[in-house]
Amino acid sequence: MSRRRFWLSICIAIPALLSLLAGYVGYRVQQLLEEQHIELDWQGFTLTWRGLQLHEVTLIQRNQGELQAHAKHLQLLWLANEAPRYRLTAQALRVDWLPADSQDSRLGANLRTMLNALPWLPRRIELDDVQAQLPCSNGRCVLDGELDLLRLDDTLQLRLRLLRENHNALLQAHLQGLDDALDSTRQLQLTIHLDEQQQMELHSDLAAQGDALQWSGNLLLAPLQEIAWLAAWLSEWTPLDATNLPTTPQQAGIIARWQLQLPQTTRQLGDLLVAPGWLRVDAQLPQPWPMPGLGLISGELQLDLHNTTGLWQARKLHGDLHLDIRDAPWLAALPSGLRANHLQLQLQPLESRVDNELALQLSLAGEGALEMQANAELGLQQARDWALEVRQLQLDARSKRVDLGNNRADGLQLNLDLSGNVTAQQLQLALAAHSRLEIQRLRGTDLDLRQVRLSLDGLGMAGAPHAPRLSGPLTLRVQNLQHPQLQAQGWQWQGRIEADDAHQKLDGALLADSGLSMALGLNNTADGLALNATLDELFLRAGNPLAQTLASWPPLLTLENGRIQGNASLDLPSGKPLQLRAKLNAKGLAGIYDRSTLSDVDGELQLQLAGDRLQLELPSLSARQIDPGIALGPLQVQANYQASLKHPMAGKLSHQRAELGILGGSLRLEPATWALDQSSQLLPLKLSGLDLQELFRVYPAEGLEGNGLLDGTLPLRLGKTLSIEQGLIEARTPGGRLRFHSPRIRAMGQANPGMKLVTDALEDFHYDLLSSSLDYDQSGTLRLGMRLHGQNPAIEQGRPIHFNINLEEDIPTLLASLQLTDKVSDIIQQRIQQRMRQRVPQETKE
Repeated sequence: MSRRRFWLSICIAIPALLSLLAGYVGYRVQQLLEEQHIELDWQGFTLTWRGLQLHEVTLIQRNQGELQAHAKHLQLLWLANEAPRYRLTAQALRVDWLPADSQDSRLGANLRTMLNALPWLPRRIELDDVQAQLPCSNGRCVLDGELDLLRLDDTLQLRLRLLRENHNALLQAHLQGLDDALDSTRQLQLTIHLDEQQQMELHSDLAAQGDALQWSGNLLLAPLQEIAWLAAWLSEWTPLDATNLPTTPQQAGIIARWQLQLPQTTRQLGDLLVAPGWLRVDAQLPQPWPMPGLGLISGELQLDLHNTTGLWQARKLHGDLHLDIRDAPWLAALPSGLRANHLQLQLQPLESRVDNELALQLSLAGEGALEMQANAELGLQQARDWALEVRQLQLDARSKRVDLGNNRADGLQLNLDLSGNVTAQQLQLALAAHSRLEIQRLRGTDLDLRQVRLSLDGLGMAGAPHAPRLSGPLTLRVQNLQHPQLQAQGWQWQGRIEADDAHQKLDGALLADSGLSMALGLNNTADGLALNATLDELFLRAGNPLAQTLASWPPLLTLENGRIQGNASLDLPSGKPLQLRAKLNAKGLAGIYDRSTLSDVDGELQLQLAGDRLQLELPSLSARQIDPGIALGPLQVQANYQASLKHPMAGKLSHQRAELGILGGSLRLEPATWALDQSSQLLPLKLSGLDLQELFRVYPAEGLEGNGLLDGTLPLRLGKTLSIEQGLIEARTPGGRLRFHSPRIRAMGQANPGMKLVTDALEDFHYDLLSSSLDYDQSGTLRLGMRLHGQNPAIEQGRPIHFNINLEEDIPTLLASLQLTDKVSDIIQQRIQQRMRQRVPQETKE
């Protein structure tokens, strides 16, 4: 009876204890749910010896947001004969998470809560047919998949499959070393499969070594398949723009291996960046792969990095990369002749000269409209204050044709030989001998340059890398320069350049093969551009380089003596009209213009251009003598001219002084202003004090002499030719004398009594009136209508005699004959003879 009561008591006690245990567990579960703000509801509760089964479960958590979970056929199994013993399975799990606005700031706290709860979870969790609605960059997105989580002792295994339409992604992870023992080794193996093809494999070991941790591992990225669907999927969860992503390379692969020494307290990424150790990367890209904005890239790259001083340093760098840039968008900004279709980059390690240095041999080749070849030896000092030594860089680039707007360059070739140093604070580069730019022919709208050579020897760049300064000598040589305003010849500019982002300055000398030279300076700032030129003094006795330089030099003007000097300045202020000032000085000029000799010509010409207004000033112009056959001079002129650039030849000419000496007298114009937009101008010349004695001295009339002074007015009309209409010349009072001793005329008088009276009277004629009209037509014929009143004291006791005489004279022919009777230069003789030959056919035709 006692044994039966014992077993009966046991049978009664066990259910009681189970009830108490279940009540306690229920109390603790309820307490835990309340602490986590969780509401739990279920239907279809079943308890068996294998475990607990709930046919339908709903969980709601409201804590700065809302999490809802609903599952069917949830089972919590405890199996004594299986490992792990506790297993949680669920089907048709639906999760909906609505975080609060500030939930992002609590993300770390939620993750820590989940990790802390990991030991309380069943050792295996199997979730089939999971669908979760979560926040994403597009608002809310849905994840479909399944989860299998297994923990045995210190090992955690994870298998996560995510589904999207007809595609899937599988993540498998094996983590060992969760027991937190100080001497334990934590190992992680991770693989990722996309559509059943393995894409990534990761092996990681974290082992304790004294007070530090040693982390080693390797990463394998297999050749990628076409995964545009993955990019589109990721773009729903991240700001990634899938439409602009390139297609994935089909044969690319990356292998990475590393070993790092980490402190036990490693918590941040920065600890990894300064941890001692090594990293080796081997990347293979055998097929061209598009890089956004760059082009198609292919090739291989090997990198070996070491960290012994807290700073990562490259011990080895080897690469062979090919870039196809034919369709690169940035290439369109370059002129067509400066575009390369393909680039080949090769990197070869060299023996380092000093510690912590990465020495490289770099080779870059380009093919296409621009052909180029670059070779460089580089040394990179790998320290916190890094330094790059460019031991030698040679660049050769060629292009058959380059179009720059309306300009075209043929046969362009660039050769650079560069060396120097670059640091984070300082840049120092210099070009060595034979550095140059050559262009066989450069053509613009009006400019044509042949055999252009720009020497860059000695040019350097220095300063901060973000704001370098270019300085050094420059020499530009053009074998032949053609321009409508210049004679075709060679030119050279030699000087110095100083340039940075804010200021560009050029100073040097410009020389032409003709001997013309000038100092030329250019200064460009944010305020505008300024150009200054100073013409070196020309000594014309040694030749006239202006005539051999300027195409518009008057062909009939020859200068054989004297000096010329000038300067000019051009200002182009930012946002304001241009300003141009020029000045030209001449001293002691002598030479020939057409058939006239010039001597002792001095003058000063000033030009000013402000916006659209042009102003020419002639403060002084003088000449001791001008001889077109009759010596004239001196000449004195002072004038100015104003016009607009739109109509430069239709301005206003004002003169303050205009006077020319002529045969002891003078011709002058009163101060006046003339509008040159009219087809012709009438200049009222005033003749004063012309000496008859001087006139008869130069006039080729045999036996004619006399004295007296003549005054008059000569209305000179300037148009296409010169003409004088209704001019008037009169002798000053009191009168003078005329004498005409000509045997030929006297012989004519012996046969004609009327003519005899004229010849006798002119033997010694005392006039009291000498007046003449004067007309000069466009053909060069001078017509005089003379009135002569007076007497000869030897004839009829000096009775008054009146003469009316009409004379015609071909002035050009007269002046030519006067010149030919004297010694004149060969140039004038040739021009006179040529003019006479031209006039004879015209007169015959008339």
